[in-house]
Amino acid sequence: MRRLALAAALLLGLVLAAPVHAAGSGGASLPSAGGGTELGQAAPEAPRPQSPRPVLRAFSVSGSRVRFRIDAPARRIRVRLVLRRPHTRRATATIRLGPRATKRRHAVRLKTSRIPRGRYVLTISARDGRGRALRSARGVRAARQLTVTRPRPRAFRFPLVGPFSYGGAGARFGAPRPGHVHQGQDIIAPAGTPVVAPRAGTVRVVAYQAGGAGHYIVLRDSGGNRDYVFMHLTTGSIRVRVGQGVATGQRLGDVGTTGASSGPHLHFEVWVGGWFDGGSPVDPLPLLKSWE
Repeated sequence: MRRLALAAALLLGLVLAAPVHAAGSGGASLPSAGGGTELGQAAPEAPRPQSPRPVLRAFSVSGSRVRFRIDAPARRIRVRLVLRRPHTRRATATIRLGPRATKRRHAVRLKTSRIPRGRYVLTISARDGRGRALRSARGVRAARQLTVTRPRPRAFRFPLVGPFSYGGAGARFGAPRPGHVHQGQDIIAPAGTPVVAPRAGTVRVVAYQAGGAGHYIVLRDSGGNRDYVFMHLTTGSIRVRVGQGVATGQRLGDVGTTGASSGPHLHFEVWVGGWFDGGSPVDPLPLLKSWE
């Protein structure tokens, strides 16, 4: 009996000491419950790297000129400028610059003629093709101060817009003519060259003289002391009428060769005290050269 009890105890110990295996044929043991990938599940995907947003590298304002640079993966990016009064959110003007090349400096001159004078905050913004908004690099501000002013109007303008020459001695004031002397300065220019008012004033005469001036205009200076005369204008080119007020630089007509003329030119006269109205002609050349 003692031998049987000892054999039974040895057999039981061997059974308890044997490792536990999964059901069925032998193989790997069951995973523990303390973490790791569960059976039947795929490993989680690694996060996808995000494309960088466009970066404002430089932004400055000097007068009406704006300079900026934007870096981005895309070659071009749409840019706009927004003008606001200080301490307000409402935009006074939005200037769309359209697609601009990235990774290079741009210089843009703002047209502020229709914007009221005063101080503004100018902000730059942009979005790439995927809708990613612009961010500023360290130390770069996306908003700058801008002051809108109006340039002083020019007091005088040269009476032609285009290439010209003063000709030779025969084109000068005082040059001899059959029965009289030349009372103006001939300005040689191609036919069709715009003729403009050298000074704001009122149109006194619009007429035609076949044997002399051809189509011509007389303009009274706004100061009331001088008359300017424009002769040999192209037929059908005159754009003003008697009594009309004109601004400095306003187009009056075109250079032609009507009347007693040997080629396209503007015969220009300046009268002090009125044209054939108690006044007298003066040499226009010094004035013309000062207006160039």
